Amino acid sequence: MSRTGLAKLYPYLMVAVVAAAIGGAAGGVVSNNMWIQQRPIEYRRQEDHQDPAKIIYPEGESPGIVRAVAEKNIAAVVSIVTVEIKRDEISNPTEVSGIGSGVIVEPKGYILTNDHVVGKNPREINVLFENGQEMPAQVLWQDSTLDLALIKVDATGLPYAELGDSDQVGIGDIAIAIGSPLGLRFQRTVTSGVISALNRSLTVAADSEEVIMEDLIQTDASINPGNSGGPLLNAKGQIVGINSAKASDAEGIGFAVPINIAKPIIRQVVEKGFFRPMYLGIDGYDREIAGYYNTDMDIQRGIYVARVHPNTPASDAGLREGDIILEMDGQALNSMVKMRSILFGIDRPREVELSVKRDGRIEEKQVELVPRPEGF
Repeated sequence: MSRTGLAKLYPYLMVAVVAAAIGGAAGGVVSNNMWIQQRPIEYRRQEDHQDPAKIIYPEGESPGIVRAVAEKNIAAVVSIVTVEIKRDEISNPTEVSGIGSGVIVEPKGYILTNDHVVGKNPREINVLFENGQEMPAQVLWQDSTLDLALIKVDATGLPYAELGDSDQVGIGDIAIAIGSPLGLRFQRTVTSGVISALNRSLTVAADSEEVIMEDLIQTDASINPGNSGGPLLNAKGQIVGINSAKASDAEGIGFAVPINIAKPIIRQVVEKGFFRPMYLGIDGYDREIAGYYNTDMDIQRGIYVARVHPNTPASDAGLREGDIILEMDGQALNSMVKMRSILFGIDRPREVELSVKRDGRIEEKQVELVPRPEGF
């Protein structure tokens, strides 16, 4: 979706982005001159991603599922400290520090976190590991509209967390968060609760604009400043979300970005060193968001097309405002995150088929996907 446009047309829950405990960080790409070689990190060998419910403990010891999940993943959770130079009211340079969390998702040093944790053009990004070691990192990819970023340290053989399937998350499921709330004093704090709701949408400030975040997972597991970028885990110890925001005027209402949106990004960055997604060129909304529009169209399922941008794959294929996209590439669409996951999983230009509902009729349209232009 476009980052500007339609955020003020409907009421959203306003939230405070869970940022640093001792200062904010904005986002950007770190230049290669910040890449510093250090000795590899050595860790004890991690279990091969066992289901916590199946871990065998000493006789007489029967830990709860939260403890088992924590033991499986706590070494994969890191603290991220950024340093940025900002100008004060009289243009004097001021050093501002920010603290957030991240989770290792691949043993060769790839760490998933929030865009707002790494910030825009920080002078330094340092990662603090469970064993006490600290290493510099560089940003490989970030997106403020998703509030996700992928950074990397120069290390191999790291403990990492297993990626789950956020499409299988259900309301009432166990939810376990690990992160560094309120700064480095409380690194790798574990909190637990349940999945409270799915497909939540809200607006946050990003790049001096209001950005709509969609299809978020809501949880009552305690999330505080500094938890940003840490994992939200299921009862099997798998990542189902990346903690991103909390309600500013309530307790027990936190939000996480579904992990499925990040999985194809991680894969492409690890394999290619970069991520450039395919795109349609529409502003679209799923059932929950489309309900805010004055429309008599049936939007019980699919993606409502609110705008078709000119000179894009969507406009070339003849899509129109008011269309409802029911399927893409043979997969049913019931949320924006599902559509993005499909698009992000396609790593080269190719033709896909859309099933579109228009004026009560179902039409099939062929769309030639191409890489998303810079700045779109």
